[in-house]
Amino acid sequence: MIQEHTLSWTRTQSAARLHAYRMLFLITIAGNVLIGLWCLFAPADFAQHVHQPGPTSDAWPRAWALAWLGLNLLYLPGVVNPLFYRWPNWSSIVINLAMGIAFLALGGGFVALAIWALAAGILLLIAYYRLILADVQSKP
Repeated sequence: MIQEHTLSWTRTQSAARLHAYRMLFLITIAGNVLIGLWCLFAPADFAQHVHQPGPTSDAWPRAWALAWLGLNLLYLPGVVNPLFYRWPNWSSIVINLAMGIAFLALGGGFVALAIWALAAGILLLIAYYRLILADVQSKP
């Protein structure tokens, strides 16, 4: 008998991938929240870090931070049950990839944010795809 063909093995694999995806998604959300809080409470420091010409207005980093924090709040149902609430997971992947491309286009100090967003988007895409495959295989 091949172990990969047993239901207990596929269910165990699905549970392990679910746990790994949740942890990765939580790390991504936590990192995004830290970036958002940095922009919200120290907008001048953030603007200086991304090489924006001074003097900078505090309005745009704070507005962006509130939008970023609100967006990450919408992802929470996807952490709780990623196999049922699929839209937060797919939207987080697409938004991270789009923001990474936008940050790359801006260049300068935004490259670090681009690397973070692109890495998060790619890792979440791979992990979520593997989770969905494991879930489908665990239900004959």
